[in-house]
Amino acid sequence: MIVLIFHGSRDPDHNLQAAELARALGVGYAFMEAEPRFRGGVGVPMFVADGADYRHAAEVATVKAPPLLRWPGFADYLKGLGAQLYIFHGPDRGDVAALGLPVAFLEGEPNIEDAPCVETAAPVVLTRGYIYKKIAAKYSRCQANLLPPLAEQPTFIEYLRRTLPIIISRYRQADIATNY
Repeated sequence: MIVLIFHGSRDPDHNLQAAELARALGVGYAFMEAEPRFRGGVGVPMFVADGADYRHAAEVATVKAPPLLRWPGFADYLKGLGAQLYIFHGPDRGDVAALGLPVAFLEGEPNIEDAPCVETAAPVVLTRGYIYKKIAAKYSRCQANLLPPLAEQPTFIEYLRRTLPIIISRYRQADIATNY
């Protein structure tokens, strides 16, 4: 069984949306920091960017996939959102800067507190959990239309349906059992 591995949170909105995203794709889910924990299957880390949490998930995953920023077509997906500002959790470890998009970070530079006010901003997070809420609160000084998190975007779910099989095929560890 394919299992998406998310961070997990004390914020129930994150955990609920992660579960809903997995159900929409017809796969299982697990968390690194909440229940249910990853206990087997074809585990795929679901993190936007590189960082300690992603690396920890990648260690236990059976599919050693990179963060979403390095998935095929993800940069184009973000560009297609048409936002004038893309807001990430941060800090950047190089992947975000490589996109060539106007960005701000909740943690890191350029910081959200110094970001220009725009008509449409895209928080680049998976769920409407703690990080999305913090971005919304900090950017509330602007009257921008904040796009929903990725898990609430039907086009993102379609993107995952198309791309997840490619990622599994490319990054699945050859020595794991195939009878999940």
